[in-house]
Amino acid sequence: MEQAGLKHAGHPLTRICNVDAGIAWITLDRPEKANAVSSGLLEDVIAAFDAAEAEPDVRAVIFSGSGRNFCAGADLGELLEGGKAAVRRLLDNFREVCRRFELSPLPVVGMAHGAVRAGGLELLLCCDAVIAADDATIGDAHVLRELLPGGGSSVRLPRVIGHQRAKWMILSGSVISATQAMDWGIVHAVSPAQALRQCAIGLADEISVADRQTIQRAKSLFVAAHALPMAEALENEISTLEAHSDTHAMQDGLARFVGSR
Repeated sequence: MEQAGLKHAGHPLTRICNVDAGIAWITLDRPEKANAVSSGLLEDVIAAFDAAEAEPDVRAVIFSGSGRNFCAGADLGELLEGGKAAVRRLLDNFREVCRRFELSPLPVVGMAHGAVRAGGLELLLCCDAVIAADDATIGDAHVLRELLPGGGSSVRLPRVIGHQRAKWMILSGSVISATQAMDWGIVHAVSPAQALRQCAIGLADEISVADRQTIQRAKSLFVAAHALPMAEALENEISTLEAHSDTHAMQDGLARFVGSR
């Protein structure tokens, strides 16, 4: 069932619809701008997440772009016109979107096709899993416009593909294929373009088998693992499990396991 488009300044920048048995599709909807990221678009993504999380029947999110491309990066026109204040607003909104992706109780599958550049790559790096069409091309590309990363690629990309590969991608602005991105761990799987939607649904099904609270706590462990020294991260893992042991979700899960033996 499709819901009305979420709007900012009178223009629908993001669409959300609940389809496919509890999967919420959040779609960047600026195809004429290759889904370039503006402050308004990011605010709409946050609002779309609010709507998805408020719907109890939703168990996963698939994040995609409309038109020929996933996302070409930031709306440079907005940044040029607005100066430093516009840059700060956009990056603050971008950071909040990434925080929502990483800590949402809903698993987030990025579904990439066409051009994935700069901020588009940075958005994918925050998803819980990524599937790409075989026509997707992926690059950081900031330096090609004499820009620097501001949405996290200098932090998250090395953690995914290693420092040397990340430095090469960022300093050269080079583009890699979907297959190369899969080999390096940026994407989970590559699909023929015509089968991309169905494959994304399958991936969302795979990573949404648990209760929302279980998923949120599991995701929080990965965030903490990057932020904390190893000893503290290991202690956090234990304390999180201890807190989770009192939940109905874990008690029900254990009871089902014992009952199946």
